Amino acid sequence: MDRRRNARVWVQLPVNVWGVDAFGQAFSLPAMVTSLSATGVVVQGVRRRMRIGDSVDLRMGDHKGQFRLIWIGEMSEMGLERIDGNSFLPASPIARFAQSAASC
Repeated sequence: MDRRRNARVWVQLPVNVWGVDAFGQAFSLPAMVTSLSATGVVVQGVRRRMRIGDSVDLRMGDHKGQFRLIWIGEMSEMGLERIDGNSFLPASPIARFAQSAASC
C-alpha cells in the first residue's frame, strides 16, 4: 500500500533548476519534472552533487518556486518538497489539471 499523503501524477515537464551544489558552486540546469503532487516534485537530469536539505529553485515558463531536497535517487533523480507557498505548482494550470486527474 502506498503511504503517500498526496496523489502523484506522472508527467514530463521541462524546467530549469538552479541552486548551489555540495561544493558551493552555483548552477542553473535544464531538467525534467517526471512526477508531481500537491506538495512536491520528482526531477530528473540534475547532474550535480547535492545534499539532503539543500534548497533549489525551479522555473517552468513564468512560474517559479523554491524546494527542499528530500531524497536522491539513481540516474540523477531527486525528490523535492515545496517550501514556499507561492510555488509554481498551485499557480500552474498544468498542476491544477494534474491534481484533478490524480483524484479520479
